[in-house]
Amino acid sequence: MKLQITRLRVEQLRRFRSPLELNGFEPGLNILAAPNEAGKSTLVRAIRAAFFERHRSTAVEDLRPWGEGSGAAPMVELDFLLDGEGHRLVKSFLGKKRCTLAAGARAFDGTDAEDHLAQLFGFSFAGKGASKPENWGIPGLLWVEQGRGQELDVSHAHDHLHDALRDPAGDSAAALVAGGGDAILDSLRAQRDELLTSTGKPRAAHAEAIAQVAALEAELGAIDAQVAIYRQQVDQLAQMRNQHQADETARPWESLREELLVAQRRSSALQAGQEQLRNDRARFRQLQETRELLAKELAGLAQHQTEAQARARACEEAAKLLQDGDAAVSHARQNAAEAQRRVDGARHAWRSASQQAQRRQLGQLLQQAQDDASRSAESLARAKEAHARLAALQAATAAAPKIRAADVEQLHKLERAAHDADLRRQAVATRLQFALPEGQTLQLEARSDTHDLRGNGERLIDAPATLHLPGGGRLVITPGGDDLAALARAHGDARDALRTALRAAGVDDIAEAQSRLAASADLDAQIQLAQQALGIVAPRGLDTHGSELAQAQSRIATAQAALQRLPAAAETDATLSIEEAEAAQQAAIVAEQAAQKTLADAQRRQSAAQQASASAQRELAAAQAALADPGRQQRHAQATQQWLAVGAEAEALTARIEQASAEVQAARPDIVLQDIDRLQRSIEQLTRGHQLRREQLLLLENTLQQAGAQGLEEHREAVAGQLSQARRRHAELQRRADALALLCHKLEQKRQATLTRLQAPLQARMQHYLPLLMPGATVQMDAGLAPATLTRVNAGGASESGQLQELSFGAREQLRLISRFAYADLLQEAGRPTLLILDDALVHSDAPRLAQMKRALFDAAQRHQVLLFTCHPEHWRDMGVALRPLA
Repeated sequence: MKLQITRLRVEQLRRFRSPLELNGFEPGLNILAAPNEAGKSTLVRAIRAAFFERHRSTAVEDLRPWGEGSGAAPMVELDFLLDGEGHRLVKSFLGKKRCTLAAGARAFDGTDAEDHLAQLFGFSFAGKGASKPENWGIPGLLWVEQGRGQELDVSHAHDHLHDALRDPAGDSAAALVAGGGDAILDSLRAQRDELLTSTGKPRAAHAEAIAQVAALEAELGAIDAQVAIYRQQVDQLAQMRNQHQADETARPWESLREELLVAQRRSSALQAGQEQLRNDRARFRQLQETRELLAKELAGLAQHQTEAQARARACEEAAKLLQDGDAAVSHARQNAAEAQRRVDGARHAWRSASQQAQRRQLGQLLQQAQDDASRSAESLARAKEAHARLAALQAATAAAPKIRAADVEQLHKLERAAHDADLRRQAVATRLQFALPEGQTLQLEARSDTHDLRGNGERLIDAPATLHLPGGGRLVITPGGDDLAALARAHGDARDALRTALRAAGVDDIAEAQSRLAASADLDAQIQLAQQALGIVAPRGLDTHGSELAQAQSRIATAQAALQRLPAAAETDATLSIEEAEAAQQAAIVAEQAAQKTLADAQRRQSAAQQASASAQRELAAAQAALADPGRQQRHAQATQQWLAVGAEAEALTARIEQASAEVQAARPDIVLQDIDRLQRSIEQLTRGHQLRREQLLLLENTLQQAGAQGLEEHREAVAGQLSQARRRHAELQRRADALALLCHKLEQKRQATLTRLQAPLQARMQHYLPLLMPGATVQMDAGLAPATLTRVNAGGASESGQLQELSFGAREQLRLISRFAYADLLQEAGRPTLLILDDALVHSDAPRLAQMKRALFDAAQRHQVLLFTCHPEHWRDMGVALRPLA
């Protein structure tokens, strides 16, 4: 059955508040490209809601546009062709719940329309709440939501796939179920599972039978062991009685006790010898330490003579150094005195040069002060002249009438205002033109004024006026319009303002005001020039020039007084400059300081030599006194005698230690101690073993008496009978479990073979697409008709198999997409409508795999309508179809 969506319209649904309509869908591949958040997944959700959700459902709040109130009514319209017959589905939710379906000439409404769609497309509705994956059926298998391409749950479309796989001969899984094959297999499995676990291990009654056999076998084994032990203990009792009697007769521990006594005596003797050896060695160490002390004392006494000789040589060397130091101090004193004389001469020469330089400097200062006094007098005279001119100009300016440029500008503004008002008045006023013969006069009365009119002329009348005619008549002229009176008043006000301003400025007209302003500006310019001239000749003022003249005269007097105070220059004074004199003085001072430093160093060395000489003499006297001490000879003799005596005693003690060490080593005291330990243990073991054997004899006799009273043989026969019965029960259950396991295995093999034939069409469709993605690979379907195992050739050329779930995310998505293509082919061949919807699929595929998947997708689009939504249009430009944007 061929299905093709031709139009999709949504309104008030999520981001699409306004209507969005898409039409002209192709029967094959349709690619809708738009960026993120453009509404691609919203359209997919709209299609799913149109089919899967009841129009009266309250679980579709996610369809409401953000921020919309309860009145929103999300609406979806779908036009589609089904085997060429037109259908239109209109469904709205929430605020306006309705559903209509037009199928050719037929019409469905409400739940009838929804049930008809569910039966037609192979899905169901949830009993309550939102639609769930288990309700989606065939569309849920073929419609891929965003980010879920790697997931594949065939269980919800399992029945539809089985219906599609049923062949006319009835060899299908449904036929197997209908014929009772699966029920029989399940019954056999249940019986087998009562006896065996899933791994084939016994359970329940079977396991209990095995446990009972094992328990009885263990019990019988324990009884057999007890019988064997009883017999062994009888033999052991006879043997132990013989051994106990033999020990009582021989008493072997007595001879060992005699050997132990001998060994203990020998060990005591060896311990005494070892103690003496330790004492001798301690004494030998003391003698060695005493001899070392005596040797040090003799060496110290011998060192006194050597030290006395060294002190004598040191005393001679100190005396020589002291003599050299005295000579160096005498020479340094002479050099220091000579350097001091050179410094005194340089200082006298510097004072002479300094006085001469002062004379020259004072002469220069006197000459400069005299020149400054002359220039100051001339400047003061010119400044007084400029100041007098400025004062005269300022007096003239103060006497002249004042007018400001702003006042003149204001007069001009008032004059222009009066002129403009007059022009406006003249433009509106009534013109009276007259031409009178000579000698004739008319009187014109206006504004309480009377004017005589003669000859030719013109008058402007802007107010009511009376023209008196000769002979007593008169003409009253009244200009028309209210504006004229206002203009006349404005003209009068402007003239009055101008007259008032002229009177305030003290002028008769504007020309006089301009003349007065020009005269004032000329005086200001002359004053400015006079001020500039005064600033040039006396920039700091007259008082400054007077002060400068007085300062110059004071400097003249000061320089003359200083020259008089200087002593007269001697004829013998050197003619050195002050710089040369200062350099010579500095060089002399440096040389004098160096000489003084050399003298101080020589004196320090002299003092050090004196101290060293005195110290050497004291040390020499002390060394000679020590040599002359009578007690020294006595200490030397005593130390020599003691050193020889200690040496002789040490030699004798050494011989004795060597002999004692050899004797102890030959006696092996460690072995003697081991003999004592060995003999003690042997005696203890023999006596304890003899006593223990006696106790064991008593215990064993008592045990054998009790075992004989228990009747072990009769008990063994009873347990053996129970074991035989338990083994028969176990054998029976084992045969039953083996038979059920074998029967189930055979039936499962038969069922698997039947399923393999059943899955052949689906396997064939998978192999139609799989080589396009993975050449040479095969996919095995599980009993639920889902792809389970992939077999392919690896890079080394070897075949490898694994579960699909172990593949990468991208590989799982690719294989499960082509599985959907195969399901669509199978369902379409069975007469079911198919539509593939892929929302942002294959985004995790690399470029080579994506190119291979495009070939598979293009092939599937030859048989099915495909709606591919993507945010990567650049990846799909080579699919042979136009990419549709979302407007």
